[in-house]
Amino acid sequence: PATGMPTRTCQEDIELVLHAGAGWFPRIIFSPGTIEDAFKLTQKAFNLTQKFHVPVFVLTDQYLVDSYYNIHSLDIDSLEIIKNIIRTDKNYERYCFTDSGISPRGIPGYGEGLVDADSHTHDEFGVITEDPQLRIKAVEKRFKKLDLIKKETVPPEFIGNEDFKYLIVSWGSNYYLIKEALERLDRNDIGFLFFKQIYPIHEKVFDYLIKAEIKISIEQNPTGQFAKLLENETHINMNHRILKFSGYVFSVEEIVSRLKKIIEVS
Repeated sequence: PATGMPTRTCQEDIELVLHAGAGWFPRIIFSPGTIEDAFKLTQKAFNLTQKFHVPVFVLTDQYLVDSYYNIHSLDIDSLEIIKNIIRTDKNYERYCFTDSGISPRGIPGYGEGLVDADSHTHDEFGVITEDPQLRIKAVEKRFKKLDLIKKETVPPEFIGNEDFKYLIVSWGSNYYLIKEALERLDRNDIGFLFFKQIYPIHEKVFDYLIKAEIKISIEQNPTGQFAKLLENETHINMNHRILKFSGYVFSVEEIVSRLKKIIEVS
């Protein structure tokens, strides 16, 4: 748990999953806010990791995991399942250089090729190397994937009046809490941008942020981890941050109260 409190909730793992690793490589981070999101995004995570050969994280928290409510039946038959494993030949290169940066994926025992995996920098066959030129090619190969990944980024969901002055940005299990808080406030100058995917950031996000006069992030950690990520990616700063890190989830009343205070001084 991100809290150090096993039965409580928080959202403190963004920086861990965003930066952890031996060297740089592209990754994908989802943040479902509903049960339906959790189902669909988990399936998408499996597909994308098969397609791009990168780690995909699905960030949840205790509040979402503990939530339950009635939903319509989920259409399992409509799910796409990507399988891109090839039968290898004896000259198979697991990490061959390609225009897309994605190498054909073989698995041990399926074909005649050797499938070698190692955490060190390696050549096309997976053999450890410290050749600086090969290292550069390997890093550039991984960079190519990022452009393809960005094309499949899940766009944020916008709720509210398009002619907004205030824009709330949030992610994860805060979804229904903020949505109900806005219904209680009943104002036509507030928009809510909810992120189901934290990284990479969808390109349309910039348009929403640049349009807003007052930008407010709401999340459950002491430093505003997602706000910092947004600021770093878009170079647009948040005006206010509503944060909570007690181990207890936001209440709707609390969000309403703290938003009113911001509106009063804006």
